[in-house]
Amino acid sequence: MVEVTEVSIPVRFRGGAGALAGTLTVPDGGARAVQLLVHGYSYARYYWDFPYQPETYSYVRAATAAGYATLAVDRLGDGASTRPAGYRLTWGNAALTVARAVTALRSGELGHRFDRVVYAGHSYGSAVGFLVAARHPGVNALISTGATHRPNVPEMTKLQLMSPPVGRNPETGARDPLYTTTAAGRRGFFYRVANADPEVIAADERLKQTAGALEIPTAVPMMFNGVSRETNIPVLVVLGDRDAIFTGRFCADVSSDEALAASERRFFGPLATVEGAVIPDAGHDLNLERTAPKTYDRMLEFTARHAPA
Repeated sequence: MVEVTEVSIPVRFRGGAGALAGTLTVPDGGARAVQLLVHGYSYARYYWDFPYQPETYSYVRAATAAGYATLAVDRLGDGASTRPAGYRLTWGNAALTVARAVTALRSGELGHRFDRVVYAGHSYGSAVGFLVAARHPGVNALISTGATHRPNVPEMTKLQLMSPPVGRNPETGARDPLYTTTAAGRRGFFYRVANADPEVIAADERLKQTAGALEIPTAVPMMFNGVSRETNIPVLVVLGDRDAIFTGRFCADVSSDEALAASERRFFGPLATVEGAVIPDAGHDLNLERTAPKTYDRMLEFTARHAPA
């Protein structure tokens, strides 16, 4: 029987302390390998276990069927996790708190001790993963979906401009202009709409979370500071060839899997093995488009080779 447990992981970050909320799913018979699933900007853990047609849109379900445990977390400031003052929602604090989840999975404090941890991120969650994988020896492999080290800066700027302040901290109710979310009716920005079920986009609009206005700006250094040079583990980069935020001039080459891998290879350490997976006709929200099963297959095939269940 599949074991599903709601967990709360105590965390410290620059300027405070709190907890990350998450869902730990362990297949029948247990697992020695776990995937740590980290969502993107203005999302929460629901991105990985979408409530609409989960046979198509739940990566958690696919990973469980393949014999893997998963821990899907709400990042700091999102979902049921601690929501500090908005100026604390930075790239560095996101990485500090998510790295604590890696330690919890390794130590057994969540009720299971795992030998292998695969970090799987989406979008901003992948950018956080670049920092976590570089600094935390407990990550055995890294899967970056919907992100590379070279974003399309005008489109990234557009995303920030369409994300007005929500006015108050959703947890405390205190006035805080640094909590934002996408404007009503703009979730389609994350999709190649022709490849998406309108019901998915509508559900995403209902489920959307807040984001920190400083999250993306504080992650800009990843483009220049060589942070991933310290990462010497297997890496898979998964990108839709219609991803507006990470394709375009000066961005990664999505003409083939090999071209994508070559585009990202230079950013990682000398011992890293870097693979690419280009998903044809897909946009940014890989898990929530009709091609989601293709994305899952590529992620799970990579995981099976580098962190067997």
